[in-house]
Amino acid sequence: MNLGSILVFLALVAIVVLDIRYLLRNRNSCGGDCGECGGTCKWTEDIKQARADIAREKVS
Repeated sequence: MNLGSILVFLALVAIVVLDIRYLLRNRNSCGGDCGECGGTCKWTEDIKQARADIAREKVS
């Protein structure tokens, strides 16, 4: 391995380590099943709004 290959390898290792660190710090346990987390889901309000919009469109 020459110097260029070593630098590329080290850069890739650093990116992977930082990515894993980010994922561990910013965990999101949302699996998409809104019944599981109830009102704590960050998407709850968006889903309610979308359902209301769909209901209004069906009436019109």
